[in-house]
Amino acid sequence: MSKKILIIRMGAIGDVVHTSVIPYSIKQKHPEYEIHYLSRGASLSLLENCPYVDKIIKYDEKTFDTLKILYKERYDIIISLSRTLRDYIFSYLSFPKRAVFRGYKGDLWVENYFYTAKRVIKDIELPDRLYLSNDEKIEEKISDILNEYPKPHIVINPGRQSNNARQGRVWNLKKWKELSEKLIERYGGTVFVNGSKGEVSFHEELNNGKLVLFTGKFSLKESCALLSLADIVISVDSGPAHIAAAYGVNTISILGSTSPDKIKPYGKNGYYVEPTNKCRYCWKKKCKYLKEGEIYSPCIETVSVKSVLDKIETEKLL
Repeated sequence: MSKKILIIRMGAIGDVVHTSVIPYSIKQKHPEYEIHYLSRGASLSLLENCPYVDKIIKYDEKTFDTLKILYKERYDIIISLSRTLRDYIFSYLSFPKRAVFRGYKGDLWVENYFYTAKRVIKDIELPDRLYLSNDEKIEEKISDILNEYPKPHIVINPGRQSNNARQGRVWNLKKWKELSEKLIERYGGTVFVNGSKGEVSFHEELNNGKLVLFTGKFSLKESCALLSLADIVISVDSGPAHIAAAYGVNTISILGSTSPDKIKPYGKNGYYVEPTNKCRYCWKKKCKYLKEGEIYSPCIETVSVKSVLDKIETEKLL
């Protein structure tokens, strides 16, 4: 018998990417189930081409209007992957037959999300990777651009737009420069710099004539296509790392304050390098050891360029 299911996740891009295991795993067992997804912001575009999501519902900051939409759908199951008052309101006042909220079984966040769904759909199986899809026209456009540059195509994502709220996730620009130069020396090809418009001024400091700066030039869908077509993606702990892993691309995440036990890139193509000091994985947004005017937290400063190159060499990622 067919069922109508709603998944709710309002979080950042990486959070929504992690939940992609749920619609995929449900459709593998129950292709007849109708799956809806409620989210907001840029994350919505990640879901538009997902073959496992039948309907996307946009949360427009008007809780009552959204609630009316949900109430009319008459869901059999709501899987809420946040634990906020707003999501409790949506889950209960839309009167589904059953609602379940994010549990904490499993170490990785991907597993947390999956096992929440498994509590109500017991025969689903945990996939070995995440699942995203591209818009074919956009993918063709980005492929044409990349074909103008020699391979291998290496994408780096230095991040930093939200460093004030996420200290410990920003790797030193000098190290990004050194890494990029050594990658080109060792493997040839092209290094592309990827990021959002808010990161342009930071990433421009990397522009030494050897790199191709795409920061701020692409939409999220275009950036997804770029990441999916790369030979390798090297990133701080942020959405692009998880997006790349979801496409099965060799991905290295440079960690500092966040732990691989929870947030490493998921799947057999996901790798990470970690700090060497004891003060790490605190998950704090503000580093108590970071002095005024400093950018780079002591934990992530201990991650060396050599450790990234060694990971590539050891795992034969290029």
